[in-house]
Amino acid sequence: MSSSGFVLTEGIIKDHTERLKRWFELLNTIMPEHFFNAFSADQIHKIMPALFNIEHQEGVQQITSANSVILIYLKSENFNMAATAKMMKSYDIVSASIHESMQPIVIDGTPRKLVIEYYSVDKMPIKMPPAYKLGDIKKAYKKLYGSAPVELDEIFSRVNWEAVTDLSIDKVAQRLHHALIAQQVDWISLDIEKATKDELRLTMALSNCPARGFYFKIAECLTRYGFDITRRYSRSLTCQENKSDFYRMPVTINTSYIKAPKNQKQHAQLDELMWELPHIKWVPMDDLFHSELVKGKGWNLSTGNLIRAACEFIHSQFSYIDRNAYNSTDIARFAVLYSHILEDFTAIFEKSFKPGEKDRSGARDKIVKKVSAVINSINTGVQEKDCLLKNIFKGLLNFFLNIRKTNFYVKDKSSLSFRMDPCFLDFYDEISPAYLNSFPKMRPFGIFYFFNANTIGFQMRFANIARGGWRTVIPKNIGHELEKMDFYGFTKDEIFREVYVLAHTQHMKNKDIYEGGSKMICLLKQEGAYDPANLYESQRSICRAFVDLINYDKSGKLARKEIVDMLGQKEIIEIGPDENMHDVMINWMGNYAEKIGYTLGGGLISGKPETGFNHKDYGVTSLGVHQYLLRTLKELNINPEKDQFSVKISGGPFGDVAGNEMKLLLAKEDGKFIYPALQIVAITDGPAAAYDPDGLDRDEVLSLAKAKNLDVFNPEKLKGEGAYIVYSEPVNDEEGNEKHTLITRRKGKLIKELITRDLFMKTFQNNVIVNYADVFVPCGGRPSTINESNWEDYFPGGKATSRAIVEGANSFITPGARNHIQDKGVWIVKDASANKCGVITSSYEIISGLILGKEDFVKIKKQLAEEVLEILVDRARKEAEWLFFQFRKTGKKLTDLTESLSVQINDKNVEISAYLDKHPELIKREIILAHLPKTFKSVDKSHIDQLPEDYKKAIVAVELACRIVYKSSQDLESEIANALKPQ
Repeated sequence: MSSSGFVLTEGIIKDHTERLKRWFELLNTIMPEHFFNAFSADQIHKIMPALFNIEHQEGVQQITSANSVILIYLKSENFNMAATAKMMKSYDIVSASIHESMQPIVIDGTPRKLVIEYYSVDKMPIKMPPAYKLGDIKKAYKKLYGSAPVELDEIFSRVNWEAVTDLSIDKVAQRLHHALIAQQVDWISLDIEKATKDELRLTMALSNCPARGFYFKIAECLTRYGFDITRRYSRSLTCQENKSDFYRMPVTINTSYIKAPKNQKQHAQLDELMWELPHIKWVPMDDLFHSELVKGKGWNLSTGNLIRAACEFIHSQFSYIDRNAYNSTDIARFAVLYSHILEDFTAIFEKSFKPGEKDRSGARDKIVKKVSAVINSINTGVQEKDCLLKNIFKGLLNFFLNIRKTNFYVKDKSSLSFRMDPCFLDFYDEISPAYLNSFPKMRPFGIFYFFNANTIGFQMRFANIARGGWRTVIPKNIGHELEKMDFYGFTKDEIFREVYVLAHTQHMKNKDIYEGGSKMICLLKQEGAYDPANLYESQRSICRAFVDLINYDKSGKLARKEIVDMLGQKEIIEIGPDENMHDVMINWMGNYAEKIGYTLGGGLISGKPETGFNHKDYGVTSLGVHQYLLRTLKELNINPEKDQFSVKISGGPFGDVAGNEMKLLLAKEDGKFIYPALQIVAITDGPAAAYDPDGLDRDEVLSLAKAKNLDVFNPEKLKGEGAYIVYSEPVNDEEGNEKHTLITRRKGKLIKELITRDLFMKTFQNNVIVNYADVFVPCGGRPSTINESNWEDYFPGGKATSRAIVEGANSFITPGARNHIQDKGVWIVKDASANKCGVITSSYEIISGLILGKEDFVKIKKQLAEEVLEILVDRARKEAEWLFFQFRKTGKKLTDLTESLSVQINDKNVEISAYLDKHPELIKREIILAHLPKTFKSVDKSHIDQLPEDYKKAIVAVELACRIVYKSSQDLESEIANALKPQ
């Protein structure tokens, strides 16, 4: 190196050294002490070079490594914490630490604050030993809060100590306090306190924090209300060992130090901020409603979300008129273009439901008259567009006018809930007959609507006292990025029809019990891989929102005083477990309902493992299905204990109905199969579908029943020529194309091949459709699987692929398809008959719990279960005999006979109930006891007397209705007199 080069290098080194020293001294002067506690020496080492020329650089400097991002900038109108939060939206943020200098740096005569942000991204927390002992944490906790809860021991074991290395023991105790609260709720737990003379410390604790975008939501919300952020921390405070551990979800603590705007409205702005912040986790902030209404028009988040929910609601209805013309995107687009009309809708809503409002109806009627005129005057010059616009806004007005109560003004919530008057249906009927023809003719008694960022749902019932299952539908995200949400979109378009049809079906099969029929269905949006935490969070959130609308105090008023009740009628709802409702959630719902004093206590939901009859454990639904199957086989002249016969089943061995039916079909006595010549030729499960013309290996299927899914079936057990198993889980071939695995038995050998998605879908869907069996028993699968567009597939070459169908699954076949199939000679035992035993069990569980109480119920649960099982078998056999007797006698379709029987009993029930209102002396204890398991005859009479009066009347009405219909008398008074005689 030349001497001049050496001197030049020496000069550069000297200059850099001086700059390094100057900036290090400057950092120590201008940055707060917290900065040096939060940033390690290694992190500061990375930061220093970026500061050398910062006064000459405009913008944000970014230092990125594998698991971290550092941002450095001089604060300005364009470069601030809101702007950098937007930059970080696409990162999976594990933790964050953001600091603003205490003193400004003068750049070209302008004072600018230095901001340094550190983000830990895309990494698992490093396991570190506890920084403090549990005993010391408890002492600090007691000092702050008076006592230490027992849950502190458990949460201490899951602390991510890497995230709190800079915190004192008191601050760790404080954050654990917030975490204990947050892991029990689904909204954001807030705490705000004065930190310094000019700063407020805002602490936000939430469980199951979204990895992306949430950080940005906080910054945008704070900035929008005029709060200046001086420093921020985000800590993944606790871990979750098991993703399915509902009670121990991971908790994230976000702490922001903020300065309030210096104006006369700062207190009002703070109040509004504290109302909005708990909602930002479950309210979208990246769609048209947010950009046009919240950011564009200055609306608050909650009001924007109300319109979002209303638009989703009307889309769910217009889907049955023209789902393409009234798609979600266009509804949103048209809605925000006419924000002045939306403002009138929100005013109507506020006048109706905001607590403390005066002259509700008068003020509301004036706005309705005004906005109706505005809607009718819409004229874009394009007639077809005007028709769409008017229908959309009339639909929105119809929505707001038919709400009877809502949890909108409840602060602690993470979902919206609305009790709707079913009269809203009339509006759509008038627009198009297609809407009217999409549903059963019977109108519902009541409808609830639920909404949050990733869930939309309905609960529908056909009687005041009603029961039915709650299912959560989670469409699969498969295929190319451009199509992976298609299943979700198609399912969303059908969700209202599904709940309507299933609730009506439930009402038809609830004819034997005192509750009418209902159904609750929620659609969960999963954009990534399935995560049980999202499922549980959604269900817990919706449950709370639902119960807020049906929980009453001792005076008969809603317990939540923020809710204005325009219905004015006490509602009692019973729920049963259905698809994707797991034991942990069933237990939580029961405990929650009991804790808040719900009318039925834990009886809100049936099927509780300890204090109820778990349907899967007892196999109650399948027990009924099996009786109808046996009676059908008898009518087909098949003796299952001697003759060879074949069955095909939809629904997997791990499922409730299908798994228990397989166990019944494959039951053994003295080591031998009860049905020695049975062949189960085809099974279709979610993860796989299998077919064997010689019958799937019985011992292999039995080993899976109630234990594992069908994809665990050993392909080596396939025997017959052409037998196969095909798997739903996609795999990539050598060229990266998505394929599915098919294993086939050909000429004694197993052939494994990868097939296209189209061929997979054809094989999977046709498995139980085109392969022959004497009886098809659908025990699982989506509603309307066989419908008017594909029923002919059941007759390949014009020949039926079964002699009979026993519907163990609800609404697997549409009514129109049922008629076509029966017209071609295939018998169908309808779901309202075959599937009814599960709901009968739930009914007995709830009424038994009300009569006995939790402790006494548990004491006699075993005996009670045996009696209930006896009742199930008896009722299923009697109805099956009645059906086939009437079938032979009248020649009517079996499905028509089931419908007729249900309608007769339900109508008679309504008639008798009205009669009992005039003759309450007929509501007698002995009739109630006749409806119940025989154990209750020895129960203290006072327990029966303590039942709610509505329940007593309902039990007597259904008991008498069943007796009367089966005896087929004519005159009502003589029918009742005959039915009152001892049975």
